[in-house]
Amino acid sequence: MIITPPPTIILSPTPTTTSEIQKIRQVVQEKVQEKLKEIINPTSVSKGLIGKVIQIDSSQITIEYQNNAGILKIDNSTVYIDQNRNKTSAGNVKIGQDILAMGISDSSTNTFQTKRVVFIDLNSLTLNRTVVVGKIVDISKTSPIFTLIPSKNKNNLYQIKTDKNTVYLDPGQRKLASTDLKSGQRIIAILSPDPKISKTYIALKIMDLDYTPAVSPTPTPKITP
Repeated sequence: MIITPPPTIILSPTPTTTSEIQKIRQVVQEKVQEKLKEIINPTSVSKGLIGKVIQIDSSQITIEYQNNAGILKIDNSTVYIDQNRNKTSAGNVKIGQDILAMGISDSSTNTFQTKRVVFIDLNSLTLNRTVVVGKIVDISKTSPIFTLIPSKNKNNLYQIKTDKNTVYLDPGQRKLASTDLKSGQRIIAILSPDPKISKTYIALKIMDLDYTPAVSPTPTPKITP
């Protein structure tokens, strides 16, 4: 008797219709657009805000600067630094105190989560000049001029020139020898109009909000046999 094996059945893949392919493409395009939007216009960005304290409670501090108010969210992780550069506490923040707040601004919730509060003296800092908090967006390769876009008004631009008299400061107002300005850097600029160049300002002081001190390597102790 000859036993014939059963025929092999080959299943062909279900063809994908044109409409299904189009749906997949649309989903991919939407994901790409969402990612590009996050990169170009991030909802959460690091910022620095300056102002005078006008209200305090357990979870937030309200500050005012040039008739603009800002609400700073604070918690147990917020660090406070007094004018002597020593760590202090939230209890030492008083109404009328000038402060520099550094933290994360979230445009989706319109909140500012404060990481650090530094006590400052706006009178000595401003020298009755124009003060701008913002981000560098362009640096000239042929002259000591850069362009700053303010955090408060992104439709405005400041053309700023540095010279040998420009003073560079860290966030604690300690003087720096110099700072390498770069695109994307966050600064506070104290400015004076340039009498020689129209629509250009001279930087009297530049506070580098992104400054981090260099960490010296710990020397390896020598072991004497």
